[in-house]
Amino acid sequence: MDSIAELGPRVREGARWRLLGVMFSLAAAGAFTGPLVACGGGGGAAPAPTPAPVPIPAPTPSTPIAAQLTVPTPVGYDVDRLAAFNRLNEIRLSAGLGMVAQNTMMDQAAQAHAEWMVANDQFTHDEAQGSTGFTGENYAQRAEYFGYIPVGGGEVISSGARGDTGVDALVNMPYHRSVLLAIEPVDVGIGWSGGHATNVVTPLVIDAAIPGSDVGRRGGQAPQSSISGAVVWPISGARGVPLRLGHEIPNPIPTQDVLTLGTPVSVSVEKFKTVSATQFTVTNSATGTTVPTQLLTNQNDANFLIPETFIAAIPLAPLAPNTTYRVDFSGSTITFPSGVAESVIRTWSFTTATQ
Repeated sequence: MDSIAELGPRVREGARWRLLGVMFSLAAAGAFTGPLVACGGGGGAAPAPTPAPVPIPAPTPSTPIAAQLTVPTPVGYDVDRLAAFNRLNEIRLSAGLGMVAQNTMMDQAAQAHAEWMVANDQFTHDEAQGSTGFTGENYAQRAEYFGYIPVGGGEVISSGARGDTGVDALVNMPYHRSVLLAIEPVDVGIGWSGGHATNVVTPLVIDAAIPGSDVGRRGGQAPQSSISGAVVWPISGARGVPLRLGHEIPNPIPTQDVLTLGTPVSVSVEKFKTVSATQFTVTNSATGTTVPTQLLTNQNDANFLIPETFIAAIPLAPLAPNTTYRVDFSGSTITFPSGVAESVIRTWSFTTATQ
């Protein structure tokens, strides 16, 4: 199956949440193959114009709850949805974030969209009014259709991978990682269909959000205290890290073939903060050689998708197999609206996979 990735329109609030999607096939752990296709959808037609952002009610300022270190066991999930739920929360906990809890209204919205993609043979975030199974033009409208009012959130979709491998592939791509490793979401809805169509195969839909109707949780959640407000990925001590970034559209570095890029390293911070770097290097620990990288920030992102809270260094070639790399980050954050600046200094290491 062709490997396709697509970005949908953004739903905005103060933290600039995004709607993102990816479609791909996996040849082996961490290896992405197949020709790149510029857009999902049917029949080779031009993609529909991006609709205007959906108005999202502004949340009343609220203090984030403590990081959710446990959540209720989900009910009603099949094997693939349960695998995606467990892997997403495993990743979030390992990165020093709180878990996201199952929300059955969001489950319904995500499931309806997974089934809509198969019924209409379209891999996209955007449903057309009057189409079979229509429940909302975009993620936010679909959530509202089933009774959930998001004040911030994002949708990630995949086709052609099972639940846990889909999550692993998505978190390896910087645009998608910035959604999955966002600190604040507290709820998640997961949909999956075993259906097949020409352009969509076994689609997985993950919707994450903050509930506007829940006074106690509409401030989102804080990170675990152990990371002191900065999320790094890959995590320190990680092993089996993929060598390549994977198929992501838009290409985060448009001047270079996305298939020739290595796995990015990144730092994420809390909403209402802007992160910047004075140093962000990746070094081969055995040879001392610095890996050529390109910085991806809110200020230089050619696709205008990176939020102020996220920064990444993308290797300009695949990483070497079975190799340990050291990452050195020195930078700072500025908090809105106070203007308070804080330094952020991190050093960590990870080891790549065999292929």
